[in-house]
Amino acid sequence: MRKPQTMSSHYFSNTLKIDSAVSSADKQIVLVDASHIDISTLPVSKLLSQFEQSVLAKRKVQAAKQEYIATRLTLKYLLKLSVPAFKNTPLCDISSQFDDADSKLKLHTPEGEPIWACLSHSRGFIGAALNPEQHKFGFDIEHCTKTRPFVKLAKHFYHQEEVNLISAFNDINEQAGCFFRIWTLKEALAKATAQPIAKLLSPNVFEEIEKHSLTASSRTVNDFDISVVAQKSTDWQCSFMTFDDLRRVLAF
Repeated sequence: MRKPQTMSSHYFSNTLKIDSAVSSADKQIVLVDASHIDISTLPVSKLLSQFEQSVLAKRKVQAAKQEYIATRLTLKYLLKLSVPAFKNTPLCDISSQFDDADSKLKLHTPEGEPIWACLSHSRGFIGAALNPEQHKFGFDIEHCTKTRPFVKLAKHFYHQEEVNLISAFNDINEQAGCFFRIWTLKEALAKATAQPIAKLLSPNVFEEIEKHSLTASSRTVNDFDISVVAQKSTDWQCSFMTFDDLRRVLAF
C-alpha cells in the first residue's frame, strides 16, 4: 500500500518488527495459527483452569474454541518463559480472566499479583502478549477482506479526514489496506487506554494517539493487519509459533 501523503503517513509504514522465532517474553507478541487445532486430542482439564473450562464450554463455534485455547496457552507459555518460578506450575493452576473494573485481561497465578495481558484474534489467527509493567499497551489483528464497500463504511463510522485518506485510493486493495490500518489502530488504542471501541470510531485516530502521548507501529502479514499502540510501541515486536511448538515447550 502506498503511503498517504499526509501528516499520518508514518502510521502506514510497516515498522512493526516480525521475527521467525520467540527470543524472550519481553515486549513480545506471539502469533499462532489456531485454525487447525484438534481440540478432541487435547487434555483440556490439564491445560485450562476451571474458570477457563467454563468459558470454553460456552463457545459454540469451533473456531472460537480453537482461538480461546490457543490464546490461553500462549499466555501461559509467555508467563513460564518470563518468570522461572512458574516453570513447573501446572497449566491448569494459571487462569486468565477479564477484570471489568479496569477493563484489563489478567493472568492469575497461585502466588503474586495478577499479570496484565492482551489478546487479539481474527479468522483463526491469534496474538497474545504479557504486560507485567502495566504500561499503556494494546494491539489488534484483523483479516483484511477485499470485498467490502470501504468508503461507504468509513463514511458511516470514521472521522472525515480518515474517510478522505481511504477515498484517495481508486484501487480496492489499497482502500482495504488503508481502512484496516485505521481500524487496527483504533482497536489497539482502545485496549491501550481502556476505552470502548465505540468511543474511538468517530475521532481521528492519529490525533487521539498523539493526544495520549502514545506511539504506534504496524505491519501487514499474510492478509492480516497488526497494529500496536503503546507508550513505546516501537519496542514491541511479533514472533511466530506453531501450535506444535506450544505442545512441545509446554509438554502436553
